[in-house]
Amino acid sequence: MTSLQNYLNERPVITNKDAARIGVNRQLLSVLVKEGKLERLRPGVYQKAGEVIDDFMLVSANSNQVCFSHETALILHDLSDRMPDRLYITVPQGYNTSHIKKRYINLKTRYVKRKHHKIGIITMKTYFGNKILVYDMERTICDIIADRENIEKEVFVDAITRYFRRKDKDIKKLIKYSRQFKIENEILRYIEILS
Repeated sequence: MTSLQNYLNERPVITNKDAARIGVNRQLLSVLVKEGKLERLRPGVYQKAGEVIDDFMLVSANSNQVCFSHETALILHDLSDRMPDRLYITVPQGYNTSHIKKRYINLKTRYVKRKHHKIGIITMKTYFGNKILVYDMERTICDIIADRENIEKEVFVDAITRYFRRKDKDIKKLIKYSRQFKIENEILRYIEILS
């Protein structure tokens, strides 16, 4: 029980997989739900009773294929002030998201080729301290440029402007990614204008 308490002190959400890794039997999680100490958020995902729900964690729990992207990544990287009306995720082609879509109607899923899925993935902490996968700033900029017709103009312009003002931007990485996604000419135009 001590290992579970320590785990929950650091992270309010635990999955069956996490519990097994720290030596906690999943039946104990069910007992703690009955006692009111844990809440079952969905099959295999629990949180401390009374905690505020972390939507980022719920969407991505139990999957290393779900990566937050596009407008959601813009918010996480402070490249936008506009909170999107849905969470944007990217998964590899062929990945079955029906289990996620059943639970979350405010979710926009993008599918990419498997060879492109892992490019630029980093781990970030949510506002609640949970670790999630998100695309880095450079991948996010490539994504919104490639998909600009589906992004509000104001959000797009603000994100591009903020990125090029950042001291921690990585232009070399941006160009490298742009080559992989075959949008180098568009990226070079923005670099020429805004750098």
